[in-house]
Amino acid sequence: MKRLLSACVVLALVPLAWAEEKKQENPYKNAKVGDWIEYKTNTTIGTFQVPGTVRVTVSARDEKEVTLKTTVKAGGMEVPAQDSKIDLTKPYDPLATANLPRGADVKVEKGGDGKEKLRVGGKDYDCEWQKLKFTGKQENIELSGDVKVWTSSTVPLGGMVKMEMAGKAAGMDFKMIMEMTGSGSK
Repeated sequence: MKRLLSACVVLALVPLAWAEEKKQENPYKNAKVGDWIEYKTNTTIGTFQVPGTVRVTVSARDEKEVTLKTTVKAGGMEVPAQDSKIDLTKPYDPLATANLPRGADVKVEKGGDGKEKLRVGGKDYDCEWQKLKFTGKQENIELSGDVKVWTSSTVPLGGMVKMEMAGKAAGMDFKMIMEMTGSGSK
């Protein structure tokens, strides 16, 4: 169960990397050390429910690179923090923030997209949403499912406001919802 939960938690970071086909300005170009964003999560695996949090913090920055530290707490467990780097000298690669573990083989395909106003934490956001389909394997666990991600240009560090994901991991049904709870600067 711990490996299955770990696979779902890491997979939850994939929507942070929702890729658009259009060229976009790097959303991390104005990030400063200490900037952060936090999400509440609720994951259901079979009948087992796991509440948690994901916090992404800018831990280092220079003119060429931003380093993000991602900490995840789920079901009373703290997953070891992971670092990912965003290269500011190259076009933005959203998959760089997913930080999939070595050997992970996850394919993400774009589905539909659109615009929608979303109310999160008592505040309205003008969002773009995108649906994604994923399939793959992580640590010998087969994964597949669908994701819907809402982003807003007014939200820092990638812009994700909300994510809903449902699928199968190791043959078990799972569902995860991530919703932004706050952001700021140290």
